[in-house]
Amino acid sequence: MNARLNEVFVHINEALDEDSLHSLEEGIRRDAGVVSVGHNPEQSHMIMVVYDSESTRASSLLHSIQEQGLHAQLVGL
Repeated sequence: MNARLNEVFVHINEALDEDSLHSLEEGIRRDAGVVSVGHNPEQSHMIMVVYDSESTRASSLLHSIQEQGLHAQLVGL
């Protein structure tokens, strides 16, 4: 993985259905510096985000999720 790229898991406290998860992921993808977003359907409360650390920070990604009224925490690797 490129040295500028980092990955982080975001734990979402709320139980979201697939449509809501995909909508959330699409919103995250629009954030500057985000390279990839996804989740495992069997662990839908965990979203993995790959981002360019020169363009954004994990805390900024978390803040944008929390601004949508969701309760979430970062889980580092």
